[in-house]
Amino acid sequence: MGIFLNALILIALFFVLGLSADLAVKNIKYIALSLKIKVFVLGAILGIATTLPELSVGINTAMKDISGLSAGNILGGITVIMGLITGVSLILHKNINTEDNLKSLIPVLIVILSPFLLGTDGVFLLVDGLIMVALYLVLIFYLYKTSPSETAPQESIVILEKRKITKALFISLIAIIVVIFSSNLIVEISSGLLEKTGISKLILGILVFSVGTNLPEITIALTSFKRKASELSISFLISSAFTNIFALGLLAIFKPITFQVNLAYYVLAFFIALIMILFVIFAFSDKKLSRREGFVLLGLYLIFLAINIFLAGR
Repeated sequence: MGIFLNALILIALFFVLGLSADLAVKNIKYIALSLKIKVFVLGAILGIATTLPELSVGINTAMKDISGLSAGNILGGITVIMGLITGVSLILHKNINTEDNLKSLIPVLIVILSPFLLGTDGVFLLVDGLIMVALYLVLIFYLYKTSPSETAPQESIVILEKRKITKALFISLIAIIVVIFSSNLIVEISSGLLEKTGISKLILGILVFSVGTNLPEITIALTSFKRKASELSISFLISSAFTNIFALGLLAIFKPITFQVNLAYYVLAFFIALIMILFVIFAFSDKKLSRREGFVLLGLYLIFLAINIFLAGR
């Protein structure tokens, strides 16, 4: 009866998750159109908001002296965002124009790969955290200056009404909060259900926590495509990926993060570098991302997953 009840709660939570994400994207798109705000700015804000689950998990693990787990979760989340979520999004939907994002991709690549250069000694200290946070802030400033302003067709321009803009902003904030909290509940309930089925702790960690803490990104990205806001989706996914580095930097400032520099570490570094480099190459080729390239990104994520399952079973 307990499992059945939890399953019903999960179904309800997924419904709430989808509805909340739909409201968030709908109202954010309205705000951008009305105020002509740069799409990048909205993507960055969404990226920070949806990184809160990783940050909260990181603080909890740091206080329990298992901070290495948070480093793996945050860095592994980049493979989920750029491999799994981006790959599936491209497979399910049409091509994405990347012309407006080309200037940002090389700096983004440098920021995302920076932890692996700083962490070769097996620890992220205060200075490492400060470097990661500084790189993030410099990147944000650079992207803001170089990203194009949002423009709308003449027939789509909305007459600004302060009350409508305020209402849209309020609904967006509430919707994002609901997305984050419902995602956390889904992760907790799913963990309990999987434990009762006897699935190993390894599979539990890989399937639930690497994907689970990125449920907000998954839901909002797919909803953005459904709402025909693919430019918001790609900006949001890129922002979410490098905001993970900002979260890792904050955690290192809060408390040193120690971890083992072993084969799993190098496998993680290799796949993140490979996925990001291929993403940059795909984006520059024909200035768009295609369904075929989505299959490549998803395939790399699945190979990464399989290798980690194999390594953990040795």
